[in-house]
Amino acid sequence: MKTLIIILVSFLIGTLTASAQTNTITSTEESTKVVVEEDNYYRSFAVIDTDKNLKIKIKFVKEKISNVKTYLIDQLGEENMNTDADEYSWEKGIDGEELYTVQLKGNRLRINIDKELASDKIIKKFKVIRDELKLITSKSSKN
Repeated sequence: MKTLIIILVSFLIGTLTASAQTNTITSTEESTKVVVEEDNYYRSFAVIDTDKNLKIKIKFVKEKISNVKTYLIDQLGEENMNTDADEYSWEKGIDGEELYTVQLKGNRLRINIDKELASDKIIKKFKVIRDELKLITSKSSKN
């Protein structure tokens, strides 16, 4: 398991290093994966925060889907929401450019924010959403 995490982190660092050759990137990364076989619990939580973008990727147990979906609808509303089968997405743009996208498909969530377009208020809002989602998808939260 440690080998898998080391490979994943090395891949992420290698990808960021390749990008750093053309751009100056200040990056913080957080990646955790918890596997508890007796409870059949797992979660993968990755955050890539650069000068230009904030990306959040979460894979969690299926029992948490309803809680995650309810929280996202509460925070992002239904105004910019699109649904298709088991996929929910929110997209918002400014002057034809994509400000943020949020995609919930089954038990996988991806969030991308363009920090060059986003106001400090929006960036702060998504950092709060990130922290709340970390709690909602954790093993200790209620289903």
